[in-house]
Amino acid sequence: MDEKEAKTIELNRQISEWCSQMLEYRIPRWNELPEIELYMDQVIALMEKYLGVFYDDENKTITPSMINNYVKLGLIPAPVKKKYSKIHLAYILIICILKQVIPINAITRMIDHQMSKHSIEEAYDRFCEEQEKAFLSSVKKAMEINDPANEIMLEDYILLSTIAANSEKAVSGKLTAIIDRINNPEKEEKEKSKEKDSKQ
Repeated sequence: MDEKEAKTIELNRQISEWCSQMLEYRIPRWNELPEIELYMDQVIALMEKYLGVFYDDENKTITPSMINNYVKLGLIPAPVKKKYSKIHLAYILIICILKQVIPINAITRMIDHQMSKHSIEEAYDRFCEEQEKAFLSSVKKAMEINDPANEIMLEDYILLSTIAANSEKAVSGKLTAIIDRINNPEKEEKEKSKEKDSKQ
């Protein structure tokens, strides 16, 4: 066996192993979140465990300053005596997953919209189900094309899935901007006037 073959076999082994582990991935539902209130360091540890799959080694899943910022922005309720309940955990988990794709103002609107139709428990569980479905679908596709005899197919899949993710992000961003424009016409006028001033 030459070096190239050995690398291909090892690549296939690692990808198969990772995909098999990810097929077991599950976001805890409302009833599975801790009943006891947690301190900040416990919240951070829990979020890293729950969300590690969505982040690479270079990017921190969540930091205390991020959580403090979400409280300041009114995205999540303030902790009570420095302790966080399962409501906080649900909000933080949703925000951390979505913020990789859409801006914070869009996340706020999405959460508000869901909360107008469902209880926090229902909205959170529904989010978890949809996120899991999408993630597992991607993992299964990766497994299907993970052929040790065809490394090019894997590279093609990475490119195509990146293009698809980028397109979905662009569309959701544009739709968010349109909704913002309709709901906040004053904001649009201010931005137009800023643009005008900068060109003069």
